[in-house]
Amino acid sequence: MTEILEVINCPTCGETLIRENKSLVCPNRHTFDIAKQGYVNLLPPGKEKNAHTGDEQIMVKARVDFLSCGHYKRISDRLAELIAEHILTDTDAVICDMGCGEGYHTTNIADGVYRELDKPVLTVGFDASKHAAVYSSKLSRSLGMMPKDGVGAEFDSPVQTYFMPANIFRLPLYNSSVSAAVSMFAPIAWDEVKRILKPGGILAVVSSGRDHLIEMRSLIYDEVRFSDSAPVVSEGFSLVATDELRYETTVETNEDIRNLFMMTPFYYKTTEVGRERLYMSESLKITVNVNYSIFRVDEV
Repeated sequence: MTEILEVINCPTCGETLIRENKSLVCPNRHTFDIAKQGYVNLLPPGKEKNAHTGDEQIMVKARVDFLSCGHYKRISDRLAELIAEHILTDTDAVICDMGCGEGYHTTNIADGVYRELDKPVLTVGFDASKHAAVYSSKLSRSLGMMPKDGVGAEFDSPVQTYFMPANIFRLPLYNSSVSAAVSMFAPIAWDEVKRILKPGGILAVVSSGRDHLIEMRSLIYDEVRFSDSAPVVSEGFSLVATDELRYETTVETNEDIRNLFMMTPFYYKTTEVGRERLYMSESLKITVNVNYSIFRVDEV
């Protein structure tokens, strides 16, 4: 099975990383300490703003609490099926989640692909938020997908999932090291995807469908605008498959409604009047409507 240190590299110079005690170190002695939760911060060095990059803790906690209720599990269940259907691998699968957040969908994808393929799966999730890395690493450990001693420790599991703060537009990954890249409701770093994918590798994109959370939008906005956000094919990729998922579920508490709201872009674009209308709700039926797009790197 591919090991995590065969995939990630030094974000400063691109050299190989090895584990020394509680750190990862490259030949140029760039050193990255392993946090107590097991992750390693691989954000590009030398930028003060890295300390305040990505979602804040309250936002990440809202995602953790809402997603743990299972309302969105079917989204990554279906994505795992599509990845397993289109991935090209004779041995194990190496998956990169670009914008993994708190890790709920990433771990679910890893488990789903493993069940579909019956082959080892190594998954690495990158997100700008260090708060997200804390929650995602704890989750991975609890599921037996990451060693207790963290990145680079000896570990014998057919499903391994690691999380690290990093810039998705400058990933600490080797060229042609990944079987499948994933982008869920996140910006797509097309050039980086092309660089990290193996020949014939795929990019799996999840985007909002026309009616996604239509009930919430009808509450917070006086005029609801419909729009699909399916990505436009970038040069060097071919669209090989599309799919759509649509179902209804009920968010049964006011707290969960607020947590879901904080996960959405509406949170930043809603008037106080619209926000108060939503916050008066004790339960809310919602429509989950997402689009899937599977792209493959063109052969040169």
